[in-house]
Amino acid sequence: MSDYYNLPAKRKKDRNYDGLVLLLLLLFLLAIGLTLWSLRFVSAEAGMMQTAFVQTEPAPQVTAAPPAELAPLAPEPEPAPLAAPEPTPPPPLFSDARWRETARFTGTDAAGQTAEFTAYVLVGDETWTFARSDAIFAAGLNEPVETAFANLNLGGGICGLNRVIAVGAASVEGTSVQNTLLSYTRGHALRAAIAGNLPCPPEAVPTTVLDLGYSRQTVSCPAGQPVCPELSAPQRPIAMILVEAANPQTDIGEALQAGIAAHEAAGASVLPGVKVSDYSAFDLR
Repeated sequence: MSDYYNLPAKRKKDRNYDGLVLLLLLLFLLAIGLTLWSLRFVSAEAGMMQTAFVQTEPAPQVTAAPPAELAPLAPEPEPAPLAAPEPTPPPPLFSDARWRETARFTGTDAAGQTAEFTAYVLVGDETWTFARSDAIFAAGLNEPVETAFANLNLGGGICGLNRVIAVGAASVEGTSVQNTLLSYTRGHALRAAIAGNLPCPPEAVPTTVLDLGYSRQTVSCPAGQPVCPELSAPQRPIAMILVEAANPQTDIGEALQAGIAAHEAAGASVLPGVKVSDYSAFDLR
């Protein structure tokens, strides 16, 4: 057993740093807590300031967007137009059933004056008898040209016309000399028959002749026949043209020729079955 007095002397205790470290740790934690506490108040204050800013800041003016344009409504379908009534043809100037109107047209002379023309022909198969100028061929029977006006009710309106033109024409058969004479004599025979039946004072309505000469349109006759009058009959029409002109100075010949040319150029015909442009002459006397 060691002698008490012989025990080693007590060592001087080392300085105790544990309390100091603990104190510093506590101070550090306290500082962190205070920092966090202060940040909380700063954040709350910033939020309050933001709220106050939002409340006091005037609301930005919002411009209302223009209303969207509505798509145009589809137009209502128009009602189907009513069918135009058939035009009522003007009443015929003649009441005789043997005459029929074949064309109405307007012509203009070189000076720009106009005239209205109406063409009439004998109906059916009635044409000039082949190679004759004094008889009408009707269904194989020959009769005087005057009979075309025997029952004709011309009416008082015809006395207001400016002129009545008798048409003379010959067919393609025969020589040019023979046909030229036939056309001339047929036109004058018809003019005399018309003038003798007008219910007007003498010379109230002039009557003249349009001499067309002969047709130059060939006709195909059956084999072995040099001529075939029944096929060339439309080339020998018995026709007259009525004239109405507002200006008495109108050149009727020029207006008539221009009117016929325009009428035929449009695909219409003045005389049935033939074209005036196919004839050898156009002589208004």
